[in-house]
Amino acid sequence: MSTTQTATPHAEVWPELPLHQELVLEDTRGNRIVGTLDGMTNDRSTLWIQLKGGLGRQLVHHLDGYWLAN
Repeated sequence: MSTTQTATPHAEVWPELPLHQELVLEDTRGNRIVGTLDGMTNDRSTLWIQLKGGLGRQLVHHLDGYWLAN
């Protein structure tokens, strides 16, 4: 398994990811968050994504129902 994909939607925390890595998050309904990693808390429970297309920044907690997609 790569560091850009987790097997379960509700993993304990986000995996270690490099700053500015491009990410796609997806939930069970098929909603997607696309952008680059802008920051992550030290405990890896929360990350900030700079959204693609200049749409701002979004905070995502690991229990929000999203997982890293390909």
